[in-house]
Amino acid sequence: MKLIILRTNLIEALNVVQGGIGENANLPILKSFLVRTDGGRITFVSTNLELAVECAVPGKVVESGKAAIPFSIFNSIIKNLTSERVTIGDGGNKVTITTDNYEAVVQGQDPNDFPIIPSLAEENEIFKIKTKEFKDAVSSVISSAQYSEIRPEISGVLLSMGGDAMNLVATDGFRLAEKTVTDFEDKGAASDVAVIIPLRTANEFLRIFNSAETVDVFLDQNQVLVKSDGEKVISRLIDGKFPDYKAVIPKETKTEVIADRQELINAVKLASSFSGKSNDITIRIGDNKKFLEVYSADTAIGENSYKVPVKLSGEKFSVIFNWRYILDGLKVHKTPNVSIGFNSPDKPVIIRGEGDKTIVYVAMPIKG
Repeated sequence: MKLIILRTNLIEALNVVQGGIGENANLPILKSFLVRTDGGRITFVSTNLELAVECAVPGKVVESGKAAIPFSIFNSIIKNLTSERVTIGDGGNKVTITTDNYEAVVQGQDPNDFPIIPSLAEENEIFKIKTKEFKDAVSSVISSAQYSEIRPEISGVLLSMGGDAMNLVATDGFRLAEKTVTDFEDKGAASDVAVIIPLRTANEFLRIFNSAETVDVFLDQNQVLVKSDGEKVISRLIDGKFPDYKAVIPKETKTEVIADRQELINAVKLASSFSGKSNDITIRIGDNKKFLEVYSADTAIGENSYKVPVKLSGEKFSVIFNWRYILDGLKVHKTPNVSIGFNSPDKPVIIRGEGDKTIVYVAMPIKG
């Protein structure tokens, strides 16, 4: 194998496949990535056996072939080169890296030992969507997910299709986010599916696909595939039943406040400085019902209070929250104002963007 590739293209490709590099001590080849040629196409591949990442790399194929190259040393070399034109060769599992003023020989591994990357049939496509719409949807819910060995079903994002809508949902048992998407470039044959995508895979969706205009999403019983013209992520799905999240979302609320979203974010950030190790802040409406007060205190630090003007429907209240959950709930929305619905100090609170019905965020209070 002999390839000529520009250093900038190599760096971009290495940044893409880095997310699939494994750390399995029993399978050291997972610390390597595979380079293969197919006609004039060059592809970099990595896998940790749970997910696999592929990236097409622009370059010139002088001699076809394939090689398994240790990621860490190769990545270090490429990022420290000063020449733009890089020649990569392979022979007897030894990989040569050559520029006009540099040469290195890296001990590779047998490419035939590299794991086989699974594939999904074309008929399993469920939709094509603009990349920005897809990544925005994932980022709207992913902060509510949490790694859990005890409850693997919440260690990911629920993707469900019903009718003409896709729902993405994530929860850690203390907060929940749901995003509804109806704007597809093209919709496949599958209409009623529900799968749990691992959190690490969802993070890979956000990390790559930065230049593609659209992505195609495929599903079967065990795997999810998201691909663009030059990049591909395929992953196992989480086997389990996602919690009945709709039962957690309040059907109605006794009290609703509408406030400036950015001012609330500032208030919560300020309150967090005085919340101490408990992370508790109090959100309350006083007797005048014109201001929402965000309050926090700690005996070792002090106390502070921030009053935000609001429009109130209902009665006054006082609820204690973990400030991180409220801050995340405000950040997932993009609207200038948000509405916050309350029922009682021990019931879930619902946060929506004013005029935006596509995102729902629910947070559990701390029982005071």
